[in-house]
Amino acid sequence: MATIPSPATSVPLAAGIVVLASIVYTIVYRIYLSPLARFPGPKVAAVSKAYQFYFDVLKAGKLPFELVRLHERYGPIVRIGPNEVHVSDPDFYDILYSSLPSRRHKDIFAIDGFGLAQSVIATANHEHHRMRRAALNPFFSTQAVAKLEQSVTRPRIDDACQGLAKAFETGEPVDIEVLTLALTTDIITQYAFAKSYGYLDRPGYAPEWAEVLRGAAQSSMLFRYLPFMMKLLMSSPEWLINLIDPKLMQLFNIKAGLEEQVKTVMSSRAAGEDTKQTHRTIFHELLDNPNLSPNEKTLPRLVEEAQIIITAGSTTTVHFLKCTTYHILANKSILTRLQTELKTAIPDPAVLPPSHVLERLPYFAAVVKEGFRINDGASSRLARVAPDTDLLCGEQTIQRGSSISMSTYLQHRSPALFPDPETFDPERWLGPDAANLERYLVNFSKGTRNCLGINLARSEVFLTLAAVFRRFDMELWETGRGDVEMAHDFFVPYTKVGSKGVRVVVKGICA
Repeated sequence: MATIPSPATSVPLAAGIVVLASIVYTIVYRIYLSPLARFPGPKVAAVSKAYQFYFDVLKAGKLPFELVRLHERYGPIVRIGPNEVHVSDPDFYDILYSSLPSRRHKDIFAIDGFGLAQSVIATANHEHHRMRRAALNPFFSTQAVAKLEQSVTRPRIDDACQGLAKAFETGEPVDIEVLTLALTTDIITQYAFAKSYGYLDRPGYAPEWAEVLRGAAQSSMLFRYLPFMMKLLMSSPEWLINLIDPKLMQLFNIKAGLEEQVKTVMSSRAAGEDTKQTHRTIFHELLDNPNLSPNEKTLPRLVEEAQIIITAGSTTTVHFLKCTTYHILANKSILTRLQTELKTAIPDPAVLPPSHVLERLPYFAAVVKEGFRINDGASSRLARVAPDTDLLCGEQTIQRGSSISMSTYLQHRSPALFPDPETFDPERWLGPDAANLERYLVNFSKGTRNCLGINLARSEVFLTLAAVFRRFDMELWETGRGDVEMAHDFFVPYTKVGSKGVRVVVKGICA
């Protein structure tokens, strides 16, 4: 005789059936019924983000290399997530990363790992981002950066060159990454906060700062999938953070310092003591902006904006300077031609022309462009959502509301655009097709969400390389190609674990 299930067993059983049915339905929908179901790709990627997690976290930033393999197998459009396709079609770039009036939201998933939800870089909504970005644009305009060159950039570059001059006297090798990270950090902190961190003045140029940033960048890949862990970490007491990783304390100390600085600016303004401020900080720009609501001027938001400015204003430029220095020194013909042009344009090595003049030097500009190409900028795919219109890629339509991503890493290594793409070849920017080729150079991205600090980065790049290669003769020291090639994508490119970096010895000082 059959037994009748009791309520105690039937309720959990029914709940289990509902859960199982929900899981089955989700899997079936994502694989067969989703608007993205017609695009090829691994089935496991269509079901969940576990596929991305494996390469981002478990394989420590190897997804760009997997994307290359996927496009070789499946073609220009590959489904890599339940609601995401990745595109490798250079002509689609301007469509996806378009300017106004097209609206582009940011994929919320792509920004969760930073733990800075109120910063401009982590603002998903198009209109909200546009408002926040507009408040910052004047601070990084061409005119503002030109003034910065005289008061901040050049003096700090001179300080870095003094370090190279001392290295010539001692014969000690110099780690270019550590030196240039100290340089870019000192520049952005002096300019944005009126208080340089003084890393160029510290022993060894504060080498621990590079380790801190790498660790934070790698951790962000995990926090992207488990954002609650970042929130938990940010709310943890100092003793616990120090126990987990003492290097993280440097980031928290920076945050605490920024909080005190914002409080000082706010209190001085409230007391009417701020009228004689000679160096306006980024905090003044935001607090004085009439288009920002009071909610946009709170202490936590200003601190988050400042944190992202420090990291974004230093790391990507450093990778470029490190790698480009390597490629110049690794090719004697490039080095000789570059130094010849610089000596003609800069008779007195102590007197640098403005960066906009240096940008007009043909071969120097070609070297910089090739550096931009081979060093990528942001190595992670940049996901966008077109909320209003379907997008046409080739003959295929991608439905509005879908997350669509592209990668600088793939774009800059397209053999159709850049023959022999792994070769550092400035000549490709001096040929008859160079002007057309530039539209595919996207190291600063494009559209309404392109790099906020593009003008500052270009200024730093041209002035730093001109100063270093006009004033010094250098050679690589125990450095190979593997010390500059990307081995890990932690939003920005990082080299292999164990790399000693790009190290040089200064062999002479040029007259």
